[in-house]
Amino acid sequence: MARSGGPERRRKGRLRLPQTVRVRPSDPQRHDFDEILPTVNTSRDSVYFATKNEFYKDGMRVFVTYPYSDGPGSLNREYLGKVVRVEDLGNGRRGIAVEFLMPLYLGGKETLK
Repeated sequence: MARSGGPERRRKGRLRLPQTVRVRPSDPQRHDFDEILPTVNTSRDSVYFATKNEFYKDGMRVFVTYPYSDGPGSLNREYLGKVVRVEDLGNGRRGIAVEFLMPLYLGGKETLK
């Protein structure tokens, strides 16, 4: 997923250890999906993952739970994020880069399902 040309825009280093994320649209009236996926890479303020979902668009707002676990006692963190890049990876797969805009606090330890 190397980008050719242009200056490096990332502000933080990337971690290439797959972690699980949960992604949902902030406006389910337009597109309603709920995906649990492994990341390709992560940073302190963003995630990058691959999906076959065609609903992601540049600028789209999403709720991201990172890291995500449905195990008892999980300390899931949820963020409001914005899709900043959508890449065609071939074979119907797309690479999605999401920047975290702000953390969301719902008053509990786990995100709503």
